[in-house]
Amino acid sequence: MANQADIADTIKAIQADLTTIVRGEIELAKAELVPQAKSVGIGAGLFGGAGYFAMNGISLLFLGLSALVGHFFATGLGWEPLLAAFIGLAIVAVVMFLIAGVLALIGKNKVAVKGPQATIAQGEQSVEAVQTALQRGVSDAEAEAAARKEARKHAPNITAG
Repeated sequence: MANQADIADTIKAIQADLTTIVRGEIELAKAELVPQAKSVGIGAGLFGGAGYFAMNGISLLFLGLSALVGHFFATGLGWEPLLAAFIGLAIVAVVMFLIAGVLALIGKNKVAVKGPQATIAQGEQSVEAVQTALQRGVSDAEAEAAARKEARKHAPNITAG
């Protein structure tokens, strides 16, 4: 009976160890993914900024085009003052598009996410360690059973008499 109690204690210890390993793996995954999630958030914010500047650039182009068309209808061919205003608006719009492009490129680099490489490697090592320990336990148990069987063969027979 003591042997069964030892086996039960060993199984409980293995369960406790596996629980500890799984909790450790979860904590490792969290530690690895939180910085990446923050980076993705920053990248998304930069994409939002790029969109904002692109929309402002488009608005300025439309304002400039509207001023140009309005001036054409108002004066026929004498568009010099508003043409200068349009050129100014176009230059500002181009600058805003350049800012949007830079922010989009930076945001693209920030959004790239890698999987939890360290967690996967640690998990694979843990699985290998558990498999090795189980194989060792099975071989130890088989060796002990064989040793007991051999000991019984060589033990003197005691008969009641």
